[in-house]
Amino acid sequence: MQTPAATDPRFPWADRLEPRLLKSPWWIGHIPFAFELIGRLAPRTIVELGTYSGSSFAAFCQAVEAVGQGGHCYGVDLWEGDVHMGKFDDSLYQEIAGYVAQHHPGTATLVRKDFDTAARDFADGSIDLLHIDGTHTYEAVGNDFRTWLPKVSDRGVILFHDTNVTVENAGEAALRFGVRRLFDEVKGPYPHFEFTHCWGLGVLLVGKDVPPAVRELEALSKDPTFAAHFARKGEAVSKRFADMGVALPVHGAYPGQSPTAPPPGLLRRIVRRLLGSARAA
Repeated sequence: MQTPAATDPRFPWADRLEPRLLKSPWWIGHIPFAFELIGRLAPRTIVELGTYSGSSFAAFCQAVEAVGQGGHCYGVDLWEGDVHMGKFDDSLYQEIAGYVAQHHPGTATLVRKDFDTAARDFADGSIDLLHIDGTHTYEAVGNDFRTWLPKVSDRGVILFHDTNVTVENAGEAALRFGVRRLFDEVKGPYPHFEFTHCWGLGVLLVGKDVPPAVRELEALSKDPTFAAHFARKGEAVSKRFADMGVALPVHGAYPGQSPTAPPPGLLRRIVRRLLGSARAA
């Protein structure tokens, strides 16, 4: 039986919930922090740019329902792929659409549009939590930030995934990632903090009226035990996922290459890398 990660009375929401949907390893190490953040923020509207197979989105929905204040989650994606992930067939969208229709019918809306077009559907100042996790080139992330920043409310928080993608932990693919550079450029005017495990998560408190309970997280982040605690909690989620033996989605490469399944053993190599980075945090 798996031993649960240690609890910490400072972070009750991270201990209260267990993720229900684990479909890929890329983000799941941050789910405990997402639970804590949403519990404290009680967002009215969450928008995720880049929903992919839905692990982070489902966690957002689960937390919103646990908070019980009528928040709503919007997952924006074309579900067609990009320069990092290759091409997807329609089964990826159909699977997450079926899941949210069954489990989160009153909480979740999937928006199958490109990010710039979808931005027109949201009023300025309407989004309490924005998660930027689409195409990760410097140009794309910068455009997402500039386009969607006016949509964020005075209570708003922005998350950037993949702030810690390096050649050491991701190989040459990291050379096409610009999230680290963009996050460093925009974080200065705002209270912020960052996790380095699970390829990194940058947190910007951009609203002028962010709730005190959320501002407390930024203060607590200065204590080394803060990041270490959430890394350990994320490690437990990653290990659970590895033990489940879930098959990764099949992606097609860009033109001229055929769709391929992930190589045998890829999932366990990914998770071993995640567990190693968590222990180093």
